[in-house]
Amino acid sequence: MLSTIQPSLLNAILPKENTTSGLRSVLTNIASNDKGYGVDKSELSGLSSFALSMQFSEINYGSTSSEMLYRSNDNSLALKASRSINFNLKVEKFQFDLTLSAESLGLDASMFKNSSEPMILKLQYTQTELMFSSEIQIKQHKTLRTPQEIIRDLVKGLTTAMQDPDKRTIMYTLDDEAIQSLVQSDPQLGKLFGELVMIMNAVNLMKEQSQGNRDYTIMLSGKGNPYTEFSEKVDITGYAKEYSVNITILPPNSDSANQVEAAAT
Repeated sequence: MLSTIQPSLLNAILPKENTTSGLRSVLTNIASNDKGYGVDKSELSGLSSFALSMQFSEINYGSTSSEMLYRSNDNSLALKASRSINFNLKVEKFQFDLTLSAESLGLDASMFKNSSEPMILKLQYTQTELMFSSEIQIKQHKTLRTPQEIIRDLVKGLTTAMQDPDKRTIMYTLDDEAIQSLVQSDPQLGKLFGELVMIMNAVNLMKEQSQGNRDYTIMLSGKGNPYTEFSEKVDITGYAKEYSVNITILPPNSDSANQVEAAAT
């Protein structure tokens, strides 16, 4: 809307010569004395005042939440869920206030509802953008049993084997997860596991002297209960820009217009 107002061309619609002849002659003389600044003799602006105000604001908000679900039988982790939300909003506001004289626009008193009150035009333009993105990930995680749990199974197996009247040879097996758990364990726990194995070998030696004829195998597994991880990430970005233009047109022969003319003369 601002681009359509060209004060430099408004001289073509000035009132008749007999009403502003003195003002035009003075402005023409001023323009002729300012040739060094490139002022055209025929240019006459009707802009009495101009004001611009700007306002910038930004809002950021972030939230993160997580929940866990455990199995009732052994209290192991079954589900881990997390969610994060990020919100960003930027707002820009521009307000232009223009004051023009009716003469500069070629308007007469008949164009005004009240010849003593100015004509006010309000224009507003708003531009809004909103972007939303969501990312969801679901993963299945394998877990390891603790070294304490593995050693507890070994103790239980040894106790059962030594109570077997058939005097069978005791053996044990470890899967990859059990080995990994024991390797990562505290040195004291590793030492305890080794001592239990020594006890098993001593028992086997006594059973071999007693001519046991069968094997008793203790299966040691390090596989823990798997759990599912669910994660969601939400990003919301907003941008708003607002332009407001307030145009005040002073009525003809008003005090404000007279003041502008007096200042020009």
